[in-house]
Amino acid sequence: MKDAPATSVHLTDAPTSWPRAAALAGIAFAVFLALAWFLNGAETPHYNAPDRDWTTWANNTEMKGRFAAFFALLAGLVFLPYAATVRGWLGRAEEQGSGSTRLTQIGYAGGLVGVTSFTIATVTFSGASAEGAQANPDVSRAIATGDVGPFLVAPMGFAALLAATGLVALRTGVLPRWTAAVALIGAVSFVITFLTTLDGTADGSVFGYGFFPGVVALLTWSIATSIATYRAQRDTEAASAVSHAPTLS
Repeated sequence: MKDAPATSVHLTDAPTSWPRAAALAGIAFAVFLALAWFLNGAETPHYNAPDRDWTTWANNTEMKGRFAAFFALLAGLVFLPYAATVRGWLGRAEEQGSGSTRLTQIGYAGGLVGVTSFTIATVTFSGASAEGAQANPDVSRAIATGDVGPFLVAPMGFAALLAATGLVALRTGVLPRWTAAVALIGAVSFVITFLTTLDGTADGSVFGYGFFPGVVALLTWSIATSIATYRAQRDTEAASAVSHAPTLS
């Protein structure tokens, strides 16, 4: 019976590291997303290029595509606890300021759409070069062309994530104003990529360059919010520990 209090304290203290780890998952997400993005061999030959060009491309990007798919899956996995933690943190700040958490919820939903679409697009795209030099050029061409859909749905989700959470940060002051500016610029950059659907070209659209600043903004935002959420959680735990500390009578 005398050991019960010690066991109780241990069970109470054990989960305290989980919120911090979930917050720092945003940094891991940024790293995995960057690796998946830059390893992805998205610069395919022109649709009407000779079959040998597609076979050469598949051979040169086979391993890059496999690693890109692997890191994209890891990015999607660690994004889930990070996004849930940030949603709670930004949601509390937004609720205190406006009485609702609508923008935070929009950002959370947009993040799920974005990371899911990006993961599907990257994993599917890796199939275009999975056979290397033995790849069928017609199959590679078909996969690369059909994968445009999820590749464009991803920036739609990320644009919603950055725009909504950037506005929350701007209104509440929970983050420095420069982070909110970065998020809003990234959202605009992702929206610009939508114009590739109107460009009418099979590849090489100038509007595709919106992806790069959008991804850079997303990576910056993820790291900034991850660190800020970690610090907020640490301060909350420290304040809670002080308030529950035993007093001498």
